[in-house]
Amino acid sequence: MTTLLASDENDEAELQRRSSRWARLGAAAPAYVPALVVAVGGWQHRWMDEDAFINLRIVDQIFAGHGPVFNAGERVEASTSTLWIVVLVIARALFSAFTSMEWIALLASLGAAVAAFALAGKAARLLHHDETGIVVPVGLILVAAVKVVWDFSTSGLEMGLVWLWIAAAWFVLVSAARSAEINGRRRLGFGVVLGLAPLVRPDLGLMMLCVLVAWFMVVRPRRIVFDVAAIFALPLAYQIFRMGYYAMLVPTTALAKDAGGLHFGQGWEYARNFIGPYRLWLTAILIAAAVVYRSLANRDRRLAIATAAMLSAALLHALYIIAIGGDYMHGRLLLPAFFAVALPASISVKTIAVTRRTLVVVGINVFAAAWAIVSVVAFRPPPNPKSYLLSPISDFRAASHAKLHPTDIQFGLNGYEAAAAYDRGVRGYFNLTDKVPRPGLDPRRFVLTLGSIGVPAYDAGRRIWVVDIGGLAEPLAARTAPVPGRAAGHRKQIDPAWYDARFGAAAATSNPTEDAARRALACGPIRGLLDAVDAKMTPGRFFSNIWHSAGDTTLRIPTDPTAAEQKWC
Repeated sequence: MTTLLASDENDEAELQRRSSRWARLGAAAPAYVPALVVAVGGWQHRWMDEDAFINLRIVDQIFAGHGPVFNAGERVEASTSTLWIVVLVIARALFSAFTSMEWIALLASLGAAVAAFALAGKAARLLHHDETGIVVPVGLILVAAVKVVWDFSTSGLEMGLVWLWIAAAWFVLVSAARSAEINGRRRLGFGVVLGLAPLVRPDLGLMMLCVLVAWFMVVRPRRIVFDVAAIFALPLAYQIFRMGYYAMLVPTTALAKDAGGLHFGQGWEYARNFIGPYRLWLTAILIAAAVVYRSLANRDRRLAIATAAMLSAALLHALYIIAIGGDYMHGRLLLPAFFAVALPASISVKTIAVTRRTLVVVGINVFAAAWAIVSVVAFRPPPNPKSYLLSPISDFRAASHAKLHPTDIQFGLNGYEAAAAYDRGVRGYFNLTDKVPRPGLDPRRFVLTLGSIGVPAYDAGRRIWVVDIGGLAEPLAARTAPVPGRAAGHRKQIDPAWYDARFGAAAATSNPTEDAARRALACGPIRGLLDAVDAKMTPGRFFSNIWHSAGDTTLRIPTDPTAAEQKWC
């Protein structure tokens, strides 16, 4: 009898353990629903953006031993996200034997995006860890329901990595606010994570400032020297490398896209183009309601500081994107702020008697769930973008299962044609509309001028020197003044005579503009700039580049070669 009773007690204890385990899983599940939505939606909307192939070409150059460059022999930082290049290099080393780089980039994008939403869900649970009930991440649910979020969960670009850093920064702040003290390797790891912001994208440095203010206010104990060293060691080391290797203070893409310019009118239209199609004003109201309710329900000062920091980071980043005129891809550059503002919006739903507070909680969650369903079912990106946009979302998703090979007759040869010509032994210099090469200054080189340097340049292959008229991967055009009225992200362009003079042999008949460009290329700061990026890298060149990096970054080259000649020669 005693044995039977003991067996019954053991069975009952096991049932209670299983019941408790399932109860914990059930309570935790809602926090990770947004990650599941993004995983499914992102996979259904999988695609490769044209710009993603710029990164793939850089990875090709790295594996060929040419370094993190776009063209072998010219040190131009054509990628905005340093850490995304590192991720792609590691992923290629691990998985290139099993699939193509296109699929590797696509899956890495989606993996980072899903991880970001999952980590954000974990941070929401940590935010409410001392409360009973189910944690509902209201903000994340509303963000995950917006379809442009699915689009950029893949695309082969770094957006998933951007979200992952923001989620990690929020997790770090919540952990600091919830902990009596943070020391040792955990503190070191938190510091390193916070310092990754400018390596993920330089503009995340704005968010990083807000996060660091909160970190030093809430962390215990305060060890300022240790934290500063942990946070800034990696970004400072890379900044020294950037200055010595590229002779730049910022990526070349920042100059080419005029990231320091002011284009408020364009930026406001870009914001409207993002907010309007998804009625995000109502989403913002629901997020604000959840944040206010949670803050009133838990008046912890340190959590309030963390919340204020993340909301300030989102606002500051959004204002910056609007100030510089946004982007030519619908919604893309406002997605980091959209994700960040949603992170503090979570509510703990308790199974208690009906009260006024319960009704508020139920109301917020019901409205949020209903609005999320409406967003998924009814709202789509705008089909007819404004004239300042080049395309709705540069949407090549229909061809995402294979590499894209568009033939753009506006820009002469496409990449496949150029690669085939190179294999036939063709050498020379092709301007924008050339189908027959001109003699080049370097008889061993095939130089192809393109207006779109993603897919065509990747298809052309790393052996072909690609001139980018927009300046993302070209040192001269990046340093010109913005062309009035041009689309965001495509504001720079230089007189083609510069390229004719730089890459083409002198023609028998004189071209005054081209002659002026040849003389200007050999004069003053332009000659110094080309030496900085083209000359052989030596210790002396590295330190010289560091010394001249500020001047080379702020250098502005006249679009007209004649004006440049008169100015410097």
